[in-house]
Amino acid sequence: MSTRLGIGLGCVISMALGLVLPAAAEEFAWHTDQEAGVSKLTFGDKLVLKYMFAYDPSTKDSLHDTYKVYHHVYGPGSGELITKGPGGLYTHHRGMYVGWNKTQVEGGKTYDFWHCKDGAHLLHVAFVEQVATADRASMTSEIHWNSAAGDPIVRELRTVTVHPEPGMQAYRIDWSSKLESKAGNLTLTGDRQHAGFQFRAAQEVAETNGARFIRPANAPQAAEAIQVGDAGDPPAHINFEWFAQTFEVGGKRYTVEYFDNPQLPKPSLFSERPYGRFGTFFTTKLGSDQPLHLQYRLIVSEGDAPAVKEIQSRYDAFVKDLANQ
Repeated sequence: MSTRLGIGLGCVISMALGLVLPAAAEEFAWHTDQEAGVSKLTFGDKLVLKYMFAYDPSTKDSLHDTYKVYHHVYGPGSGELITKGPGGLYTHHRGMYVGWNKTQVEGGKTYDFWHCKDGAHLLHVAFVEQVATADRASMTSEIHWNSAAGDPIVRELRTVTVHPEPGMQAYRIDWSSKLESKAGNLTLTGDRQHAGFQFRAAQEVAETNGARFIRPANAPQAAEAIQVGDAGDPPAHINFEWFAQTFEVGGKRYTVEYFDNPQLPKPSLFSERPYGRFGTFFTTKLGSDQPLHLQYRLIVSEGDAPAVKEIQSRYDAFVKDLANQ
């Protein structure tokens, strides 16, 4: 008897007896298209992430669309895209991404790996590992932050790990980047609007300036974006433990909780904009024997925005996880 026929007979018997068979367990899976420069992560039949690693410098337009390696994010219930790619307001803002607009070589040039100006670009070099099970997916890739001539200035080992968040229609996304200098002593600097690890919501959010924000209990509680600059001593909006952005795409509400890492250099300057970008930035040194380890956590949920106490509890769990590593 063939497998297909066996399954068919089993269904007939079950229906006759009034039995309900359990649905097949949902699992994570990676689907990589090397030629297209895309690796999709699915959970069951829904998209979760899309790793965008194409690089095509053959034309001005294709270079513009592929000068940055980033991750798209999809709604955990809807499976719909909730992040922005090329084009729209501030075309260089793309999904989950990292970069410093002033990557300064000691005694030499400054490279802009935020806007990717003057030929600076991020180049996917290799997949180191891809793992997918029923309750976890992880990808590690090697990425070079290159000059226009193709010389690596920074080597990045980027690991993005996803778990379903218990008790929620949500994913937990852990972002880890190990940055190593390939050009001697570097200073990573800039400002809170143009550097660091950032998340950018879909262009639809920018059409209405519809992003609203949730912050810790000891921070300002206004829902509207607090659009601080870098003036003052110290500048406002620094060293929070976390903050969250809530917005609508396609008539559904999503919330992204952003957990800053207390072990990273400080001050940590927070930035939020009503069009949907938010994240943190700091200045630091980077040397050949002095790598930088970035670790952040995002909780991406669908439905009503969570309460401050709920987010604080999840942040506290993140800090405990860091301590146990």
